[in-house]
Amino acid sequence: MGSLSEPPFSRIAIVGLGLIGGSIALAIRRRWPSAVIVAVDRQPVVDAALELRIVNEGAVSLDAVAGATLVMLAAPVLQNVAALMALPAHLESAIVTDAGSTKRAMVAAAVDLPDRLTYIGGHPLAGAAVSGVEAARPDLFDDRPWILTPQRLPPEGGSYQREQGAGGSQTVERAAAGLESLSQFVAGLRAVPQVMDAETHDRLLAYLSHLPQLTVSALMHVVGAHAGPEGLALAGRGLRDTTRLASSPAPAWRDIVATNGDNIGSAIDDLIAALQQLKADAADGGARLEGMFVSAARWKGVLEHS
Repeated sequence: MGSLSEPPFSRIAIVGLGLIGGSIALAIRRRWPSAVIVAVDRQPVVDAALELRIVNEGAVSLDAVAGATLVMLAAPVLQNVAALMALPAHLESAIVTDAGSTKRAMVAAAVDLPDRLTYIGGHPLAGAAVSGVEAARPDLFDDRPWILTPQRLPPEGGSYQREQGAGGSQTVERAAAGLESLSQFVAGLRAVPQVMDAETHDRLLAYLSHLPQLTVSALMHVVGAHAGPEGLALAGRGLRDTTRLASSPAPAWRDIVATNGDNIGSAIDDLIAALQQLKADAADGGARLEGMFVSAARWKGVLEHS
């Protein structure tokens, strides 16, 4: 990965500088202080990032990505898709990645990119209960998985050969080299790169992330509507701990649902089936609750030791 003074990408543009984009910038500064980081966002966000010395330069227009060797799209998913489609007018040869929570929409949009741009999807599995660039911190990704979803997975041996596709596809060699460079970059930020295809990512994240968020939001909505302020005042730590995700802002989740609705729908169906089983068990005196509780405790143990 080189020394601290030799970053794998000398000029990095980050489009969208919230908690994730800002934390990526700080992690880059920690590892490679000589890298030039350019922020693209609304003017107040850019001003805050410059004042906090999170980035070297900032602008409100995608024109600022010119000259970057790595472009990180860290806005909500549909904004990332729009930015990806607009990049060819502003950017020469570069690796383009993102930090969005769904990947298929991005990979589909990347099909039309010119060969000079190498797109490799990305998703750092890290976050916090707060948002905004002011909450950014350099250790957010330490020891956390960072999933990479290239347009095509590299072969497991043999020679790389050029593949043709709609819109002029990249060479496999270029894609593989880009994946290697980006993996080294992610590891340099102290995250743990993992490679999978976009379909697998979106299906898995529907259960690991999207279903928990939607379930907790629905749970807090139902409990709050029925208990009211007076009832909630009696709640213990169990409800507070269980519903931590209920404070998440809705706008980013609209994009996630819009781009992963099929997988989320299947996950919700599975949860509804489990709740219907619990409902039937409750009506029957709870005699068969033990099986689901035992299974839940077992999987919780696996989660805590993973």
